[in-house]
Amino acid sequence: MKMLLIFFLVTICSHICANQDSGPEYADVVFLVDSSDRLGIKSFPLVRTFISKMISSLPIEANKYRVALAQYSDALHLEFHLDTFKSRSPMLNHLKKNLGFMGGSLKIGHALQEAHRTYFSAPTNGRDKKQFPPVLVVLASAESEDDVEEASRALRGGGVKIISVGVQKASEDNLKAMATSGFHFNLRTVRDLSTFSSNMTQIIRDVVKHREAAADDIIVEACQGPSVADVVFLLDVAINGSQENLDQLKAFLEESVSALDIKENCMRVGLVAYSNETRVISSLSMGINKSEILQRIQSLTPRLGQAYTGAAIRKTRKEVFSTQKGSRKNQGVPQIAVLVTHRASEDNVTKAAVNLRREGVTIFTMGIEGANTSQLEKIASHPAEQFVTKLSNFSDLATHNQTFLKKLRNQITHTVSVLSERTETLKSACVDTEEADIYLLIDGSGNTQATDFHEMKTFLSEVVGMFNIAPQKVRVGAVQYADRWDLEFEINKYSNKHDLGRAIENIRQMGGNPHMGAALNFTLKLLQKARKQRGNKVPCHLVVLTNGLSKDSIAEPVHRLREENIHTHAIGVKEANPTQLREIAGEERRVYYVHDFDALKDIRNQVVQEICAEEACKDMKADIMFLVDSSGSIGPENFSKMKIFMKSLVSKSQIGPDRVQIGVVQFSDDSKEEFQLNKFMSQSDISNAIDQMAHIGETTMTGSALTFVSRYFSPSKGARPNVRKFLILITDGEAQDVVKEPAEALRQEGVIIYSVGVFGSNVTQLEEISGRPEMVFYVENFDILQHIEDDLVLGICSPREECKRIEVLDVVFVIDSSGSIDDQEYSIMKEFMIGLVKKADVGRNRVRFGALKYADDPEVLFYLDDLGTKLEVMSVLQNDQPLGGNTYTAEALAFSDHMFTEARGSRLHKGVPQVLIVITDGESHDAEKLNATAGALRDKGILVLAVGIAGANQEELLAMAGSSDKYYFVETFGGLRGIFSDVSASVCNSSKVDCEIEKVDLVFLMDGSNSIHPSDFKKMKEFLASVVQDFDVRLNRARIGVAQFSHTYRPEFPLGAFTGEKEISSQIESIEQIFGYTHIGEALREVRHYFQPDMGSRINTGTPQVLLVLTDGQSQDEVAQAAEELRHRGVDIYSVGIGNVDDQQLIQITGTAEKKLTVHNFDELKKVKKRIVRNICTSGGESNCFVDIVVGFDISSQRKGQMFLESQPWMETYLQDILRAISSLNGVSCEVGTETQVSVAFQVTNAMEPYSAKFEIYSENILNSLKGLTVRGPARLNTDLLGSLWDTFQNKSAARGKVVLLFSDGVDDGIEKLEQKSDELRKEANHSASL
Repeated sequence: MKMLLIFFLVTICSHICANQDSGPEYADVVFLVDSSDRLGIKSFPLVRTFISKMISSLPIEANKYRVALAQYSDALHLEFHLDTFKSRSPMLNHLKKNLGFMGGSLKIGHALQEAHRTYFSAPTNGRDKKQFPPVLVVLASAESEDDVEEASRALRGGGVKIISVGVQKASEDNLKAMATSGFHFNLRTVRDLSTFSSNMTQIIRDVVKHREAAADDIIVEACQGPSVADVVFLLDVAINGSQENLDQLKAFLEESVSALDIKENCMRVGLVAYSNETRVISSLSMGINKSEILQRIQSLTPRLGQAYTGAAIRKTRKEVFSTQKGSRKNQGVPQIAVLVTHRASEDNVTKAAVNLRREGVTIFTMGIEGANTSQLEKIASHPAEQFVTKLSNFSDLATHNQTFLKKLRNQITHTVSVLSERTETLKSACVDTEEADIYLLIDGSGNTQATDFHEMKTFLSEVVGMFNIAPQKVRVGAVQYADRWDLEFEINKYSNKHDLGRAIENIRQMGGNPHMGAALNFTLKLLQKARKQRGNKVPCHLVVLTNGLSKDSIAEPVHRLREENIHTHAIGVKEANPTQLREIAGEERRVYYVHDFDALKDIRNQVVQEICAEEACKDMKADIMFLVDSSGSIGPENFSKMKIFMKSLVSKSQIGPDRVQIGVVQFSDDSKEEFQLNKFMSQSDISNAIDQMAHIGETTMTGSALTFVSRYFSPSKGARPNVRKFLILITDGEAQDVVKEPAEALRQEGVIIYSVGVFGSNVTQLEEISGRPEMVFYVENFDILQHIEDDLVLGICSPREECKRIEVLDVVFVIDSSGSIDDQEYSIMKEFMIGLVKKADVGRNRVRFGALKYADDPEVLFYLDDLGTKLEVMSVLQNDQPLGGNTYTAEALAFSDHMFTEARGSRLHKGVPQVLIVITDGESHDAEKLNATAGALRDKGILVLAVGIAGANQEELLAMAGSSDKYYFVETFGGLRGIFSDVSASVCNSSKVDCEIEKVDLVFLMDGSNSIHPSDFKKMKEFLASVVQDFDVRLNRARIGVAQFSHTYRPEFPLGAFTGEKEISSQIESIEQIFGYTHIGEALREVRHYFQPDMGSRINTGTPQVLLVLTDGQSQDEVAQAAEELRHRGVDIYSVGIGNVDDQQLIQITGTAEKKLTVHNFDELKKVKKRIVRNICTSGGESNCFVDIVVGFDISSQRKGQMFLESQPWMETYLQDILRAISSLNGVSCEVGTETQVSVAFQVTNAMEPYSAKFEIYSENILNSLKGLTVRGPARLNTDLLGSLWDTFQNKSAARGKVVLLFSDGVDDGIEKLEQKSDELRKEANHSASL
């Protein structure tokens, strides 16, 4: 098995701080702005706008931020002090009326001295500097005419934190000399301040928390916004002699580069110029200094020649996106290419672009004038509307610059923060697809190249990997077709995700011409058979993946598929025919097309979502408020598009008083109710009301609108209790007021906020509103809104839950069935229990339910091992009737004890958690015994949850549950619905994850640095102890080790030193915090010693190696190289970020966004525990080692007409055992510790009918193909038999390990001849064995 190290990095820190605590939140901020002649009077209004935006974005109150302002040139001019204004409105009025341009020379040093004396030497009006640190923001436009270092040093020595911002010709040296380490920013033009302002609020927050590093620390430079990426501009510079066009291209590049945060650890920029030849102007290793890049852009000259874009892309892939030349692709840094061309390429671009994209490079294409749109689309990443831009002429580049920068930053955010989290949300939604049958129909024709076929298999494996694969859950089968069809594996062959993935990987391409019609007919019969197996009650899906037009007719089978109500999903690649794809699918929404196979990964989530959405949205119930921007920037046309978008979302919702309710508020400088939640109860009425909405105009006051709309989630405005509440904000502009606090207030009330913004809006504000980047949909224009509808709807149908499904658990209901409960009330109790059953993954190896009811005496309804399916459990509960009589709860609890025994189906002895849920409506007649009986159950390790209704005694409930957080009380039976989510969450969180791996070496690496409060360190230890509970901690199963770090490293205990969950938990609890700074890189280098055999690691036996690291801060040393070295050794690294984290650094540690998790604080760790454990439990990765085994038989005693297995009992026992053992071997033809994927084929040379040997992954029914087989006589061990065994490999396998396993009862040819033949085969084969 692949050697694994799973690294969980948990961090609370912001993206800039070197080492922080949870300390100050607010500050006293002084803005010192350049008003010199070097800036100029024309640029000064842009500075005024910048300051206005900053004041609008900060929460200015007595106990939060205070703000002061001064401008300077050769003298300082005070505008207002920190205590002059108590709120932002008078400040903004002052700016509007009084802030005028000064002029004069630029003396920053003098201004700093005066600012120190004026603002930072006087008393702070009672404000504690530790609680409200002083911050100075200096804006400069050129190099200072006097020294800045001494004045800056004095300010910083006095505790002032300085942020320096340069524009125009500001000196980089000046900016660095002034700023607190890592907080200097150099922009190219004053116009860039507008974009920069959205980052500035966060930068101020970060500097407030910043603590200067120790003298020996390596400073990790801060990155501004989403700015960790390798970006390469690929430029067609044959401008046909037009200097003007080249100048416009250079201006575009200069403006773009100036706006990027170019540093070694942030953005790296490469430049490639081409015409008929390609020249690398700047490699990524060279592209770490902004000034030097700008100089290289200036030196660009026009070149003659035709455009050979394909050759340029190839050279860029080989020589620029290369680790030797500075690419950080192995560190998980986003790789982005930007092609700018004005004409068609003379060479083929498709293959070069595919190879570049396959290496993980995202490609943007910008076509100007005569560029070929078709070529641009084939080069660009998918989808075209996101990555392809077409401009009429070079002059359009200037107006497109800001849009391009937003697209670039949006893509980085999407890669780093959004895609993986939306995929996780989708996986969560697909949990609702509990049952489905899916067949894959795969085009294996000769049109498809080997690498393309492999990509196709990877895509299909990832699609089915999103589902819960099990015999009673989701089943998957596969058929391949070309000239003929071939059943790869039937739908009931593989019963878990791991084996299914291996089986898909094992599919060998057929070759030939595509004849889809016959294959559809054959697959239809398989689907009909599958449907009968499950009583026609399970949805059926057919996923067709094709690369071309079918050679035979598909009309008749497609018609029959529709008649059978089989949902067909048609995926076309390359030469696939769009008309035929629509004919196959029947509906446009199930048709998918991509230009090449590498883009299949980009539509994976769409395909899965279409399969999952029906079940996820089946019982959709929600209160949804739209908050619609109606400010002047939107305009009538876009306002109309916004209304179309809203109506489309309404059309995808089931409207009604018991389903979805929708209300609308629109806003500009004021907010206006259009209609509240319970106003309309049909789609048509809501759509008509949306049509009637009138555009308001004016400014964008989003913060006050959020406060206004909050009242609409109350019952007085139509909101329903215990129904999920959603707010969908749609805006195109930047808020002119503070949004963070009102949005947080809404979220704390349980409102889930999705923000939809077009590029005119401020994405930082949108993230503040929604709370997480994946809750923000940031699109270029209103036309693209339609592409996000399905994501939004699914998020509402199935929002992410802490615990979506009860996985592995034993649950016993103890049901009060006394006379005080009437039939209707008893039905509500049953509905409550059935709801819990519905949330459970019921099965012998998953969740087992038992139940007893009681009154005067207890009566068992069913034991834990009686019922094996969800329907059976629900049916028995539904048909149960009350007993009547008195309430003897203690007796019932005592009686329930025997239900938690191995004989009655309990798996307590296997470490499966045990839960008893008692539901009662009255006082117990034997209350005095409750303490003892319930205590005895809890002492056995049984969690008792007590649910009391109406007449139940809360003291008795507490006595049963043992603690106040484990009992629930409601005044009425109807109140059970109100506590259902709390009870189900408690039951769900008690369950174990269904772990797919049996063995694991798990090491916890704990951050013990100063910035972790002791109470949070305790929570960290409690969290780790809870993770241990999900594993079987024994020497031959899970081994646990722990180490701790700050700037020093301390091993706590190695792998296998302790066993048993209680002993491990006790050892973790006793760990003392070491304190110090945060050096993650050094800790990674040290902890690798844990993963050596002499330290208890089983790394050489293929046991997954797992490291779970918890930290609260950005590392003060470099982490990327240490993390990359670990991954290079076969280590999977995971990270969990807590709080306002730097996702980009986390990914440099993990290598990929999929292995990064984030939560807001230490208390939320428990919310991701199951996800963390599941990540550990599904560790393994792709096998890179494949071995094919051909099994041959020489049985000379067989007679003509005899069944092959007749009189051969050893085959179904001994042979089965051998194949099982071989298939689980590691290290066969592989490196030690790597997973070997073994495929087996039988070769029967004496079969009556020709026997087609087929390689397949081991399963318990692997011998099925030999059953029913008749022979024409005895088999002979001769050279022909040996040759036929080898021919099996030549026909079916390439570049894989090869093993022959021959069962013989004696040779039938000369020994010398057999030896000679064997020697010939050994020369060709990688491996050969003869038994």
